[in-house]
Amino acid sequence: MNNRRTIPHESCHPLAALGFIGLPAASQAADQDFTLTYHVERIPAAKLSIDTCGSVVSEVAEKAGLGAALQSFPGQLVTVQGGTSGSGAFVVQCIAVDATTVAVVQGFDYQSTKGPLGDAADQMIAALKAEAQ
Repeated sequence: MNNRRTIPHESCHPLAALGFIGLPAASQAADQDFTLTYHVERIPAAKLSIDTCGSVVSEVAEKAGLGAALQSFPGQLVTVQGGTSGSGAFVVQCIAVDATTVAVVQGFDYQSTKGPLGDAADQMIAALKAEAQ
């Protein structure tokens, strides 16, 4: 199942978006226009582990020129977060749920329309799906 949403600033309460993103840099966006792009994908863990999920996302971020930091909670969760100063942020959670890897990919652009971070979120989910094939 794939859920994809791009949400303009007018549709989000800024504090809700900040909690959803979980990045300190996002607090700068509270007074600016912003757009949130997110995807949720459930993939059998046999096809995509949480560790591979984190590695794939980190590679996509690097190729896109985005700073990224990976944090791992073995067997439970891998998070990758980063972005570019002044342009936006992204956060990806790779979550182990029984025999499933749940990938939650969020791109947060500091502008009123989808931009480079939303595009990066799209690239990240596409790369995860390709890796699982």
